[in-house]
Amino acid sequence: MAVVRGRLTPAYPAGLGAFGVYLRGYHGALAEWLGASARRRLPLADRYALLHWHNQVYPREVLGLVDMVALENGELGPLLSPGTLRGLEDECVTDVKAQTRAALLRVLQEDEEHWGDLEDRPGSLAQDVCELLEDHTERAPRISQELGERMAHCCLGGLAEFLQSFQQRVERFHENLGIRELPPDTYISRTIALVNCGPPLRALAERLARVGPPESEPAREASASALDRVTRLCHRVLADLLFQELQPHFNKLMRRKWLSSPEALDGIVGTLGAQALALRRMQDEPYQESQASWLDAVVPHLAEVLQLEDTPSIQVEVAVLVRDYPDIRWARDPVHLSAPVPRRKHVAALLDIRGLHSSAARQEILAVARDLELSEGGALPPPRDRAFFSDIPVPHPSFCLGLPLALGRLPLSRLARPSWACLPLRPRPPSPWRPRAQR
Repeated sequence: MAVVRGRLTPAYPAGLGAFGVYLRGYHGALAEWLGASARRRLPLADRYALLHWHNQVYPREVLGLVDMVALENGELGPLLSPGTLRGLEDECVTDVKAQTRAALLRVLQEDEEHWGDLEDRPGSLAQDVCELLEDHTERAPRISQELGERMAHCCLGGLAEFLQSFQQRVERFHENLGIRELPPDTYISRTIALVNCGPPLRALAERLARVGPPESEPAREASASALDRVTRLCHRVLADLLFQELQPHFNKLMRRKWLSSPEALDGIVGTLGAQALALRRMQDEPYQESQASWLDAVVPHLAEVLQLEDTPSIQVEVAVLVRDYPDIRWARDPVHLSAPVPRRKHVAALLDIRGLHSSAARQEILAVARDLELSEGGALPPPRDRAFFSDIPVPHPSFCLGLPLALGRLPLSRLARPSWACLPLRPRPPSPWRPRAQR
């Protein structure tokens, strides 16, 4: 058309409008050819190419380069009618829905076949899923914004279905008694590989929901729910395996004067350290089981109470502990579950663990908790998302086995990212609490 305009048109009389005749003929021939192509059952890739050429290439690289007066005057109609375009887009969405669902199921089945293998192989499930869906979600917006939104909604629906199936298969995997006969390192590696699928697939679901229409929200929520259940299950499996390793150390810890013998405690610290290294292969999101950074100081607080020797120092530490974690007061009595237990019960259990049997010293320390209770009056319990000790049942009456065994039953998901470096004592700013005078 540029050649026609520059070389042929000058040979005709100016008033004849020769260029418009050529242009309408060229445009009409293209429209006829495209219409015939659209009526055929084109493969998905050809349909993408046709729509992209119609919407982007022809206006930009043909009509846009010759600055056509006839186009500006509206003399040219569309190459394809709006109805034909809509039909082609509908066919694209329908084909993508069917093809991606089948492909996702095939990818999941192929990956699942290797979950029980003894050989530790790097998993690519999340990467395969993202690449499969992003191939379509990146093509569609290049055709039109509307098709991009429809394709994002379609792929998000397929992703939600895939993740629900993924969740069910992960549950079956962990329920399989034969799988639990795998070597512990292999079982842990496989569990970590499964939970590591979560962050990239969650990010993909969030991106698709942002691009898609408002009605994409239920599919996003379904995707998040399935991933949350997989994460919680894998966390529980890993925690159970950890507690199985710790249990012998806890039993030994309670059968001897453990403060004078570091063997049991060293075994606990060594087990936790080894597990921390193994779990570090998890991606950041599942590795940090919680955002509750306010719990980071629990271990140092408890360590101080257990290791300090003089009564005034223990009083200070107990005051800081019950001030920072007021739900100690609201722990449930294991006999009367609806009745709050005074915070003295938790403190008494700590004193039992450290072997403090002196009645006078115990009374001095427990008086700190009692005075705080009296000073706070009828304060309400802390919000559920700010509770820790209320999840630990206190034996009635308290005895030395109570707190460590209860801690062993507490889900690790309540703790923030394990900071194993905090196991040794850490200095903290001085507490505003002043110890009671010695009697």
